[in-house]
Amino acid sequence: MDRIGEYEVRRLVGEGGMGKVYEAEERLSGRRVALKVMRAELARSEDARRMFRSEMQILARLEHPHIVRSLAAFEADGQLVLALEYLGGRTLRDALIARGKLVWQEAVEIGAQICEALVAAHGCEPSVVHRDLKPENVMLVPPARSDTGPGADAASLAGTEEVKVMDFGIAKVLEAARSTSTQSVGTLEYMSPEQIDARPLDGRSDLYALGLVMYEMLAGHVPFRSASPRELLNLQCTAEVPDLPEEARSGLPAGVEELIFDLLEKRPEDRPEDARAVLDRLTALRANRRAPRRRSVERAPTSAERADTRPDPRASGTRPRPTGRLDTVALLEQGAAPRELSRGLSLALVIGLSLTAGAATYGARMHQAREAAHDASPAASTVTTAASVSAR
Repeated sequence: MDRIGEYEVRRLVGEGGMGKVYEAEERLSGRRVALKVMRAELARSEDARRMFRSEMQILARLEHPHIVRSLAAFEADGQLVLALEYLGGRTLRDALIARGKLVWQEAVEIGAQICEALVAAHGCEPSVVHRDLKPENVMLVPPARSDTGPGADAASLAGTEEVKVMDFGIAKVLEAARSTSTQSVGTLEYMSPEQIDARPLDGRSDLYALGLVMYEMLAGHVPFRSASPRELLNLQCTAEVPDLPEEARSGLPAGVEELIFDLLEKRPEDRPEDARAVLDRLTALRANRRAPRRRSVERAPTSAERADTRPDPRASGTRPRPTGRLDTVALLEQGAAPRELSRGLSLALVIGLSLTAGAATYGARMHQAREAAHDASPAASTVTTAASVSAR
């Protein structure tokens, strides 16, 4: 394939579940672009063709520094084609393969930039929900002043690279192509419970996926894993989110893990209200990242600490949250705070004090009796002697 519409094809960049991607050049302007040629099943479905045109018109108006720009959408030789800005760099998936996992500062920075993209997309009229947010759809682009690139050393990563989110709305087009099926379109490891159940979606479904991506950046793997798709979907819908590995939690501010748990709530209404609310929290964590570190390093509390300081989750139906930081000031405040005693301990203390008081009273009375007996003994001797003399 040498030409697609008005574009000269240079090379095949890659292919995936949605189609093939080519590096190409616009014939008249010479502008380099990425052409995404959609899967043939899309062109065969009239609903998908209509949805494709509708979604691409919306995306053409979606301009944001952290969203891959859509330049054109057209049909060529019976195929649906999307022309996108061409980006050097690599995907977040490629970066995770190279590094395994990221430090929390990098994860927060990437998460914040993804969230900025979500704020823009969800704020459109009508709102644009991604539906398939995952590391493969997040590009890390070296800044223009940097000499890093696709072949950059694995150690240089996200803290200095710009995030670009791609493939907004494509999953919705695929769903239209499968209109005769009730199966949800998305990647199993990154689907929200409501998406698995084929319920109506809003921006909070993308927030759940963001929580999964952030968890993976810190842990090196997604929270729910199984070789069985059926079991994986069940875990996604019902299982508690496991704690991050200890090495990931070392030096981790409590606010990071707490935010991830909030994003991964099973019910949409239990998650943060919208992407703006999440961005506000990530912005505060960004500031913490840039601030000088204290000698008492903030860390996320362990499961045992959360169990000791939070109500029983079975009483409220919600998962316990990580508590605030455990630094020197907090420990001093805990030491100065009045302590509450359990009912059992209070009862034991009352019984112990009562027994002590009773023993003391009994001892005092016995002492008094012995004193009285001692005082009376001379008189008794005198009476006995007098009686003996009288008898004689």
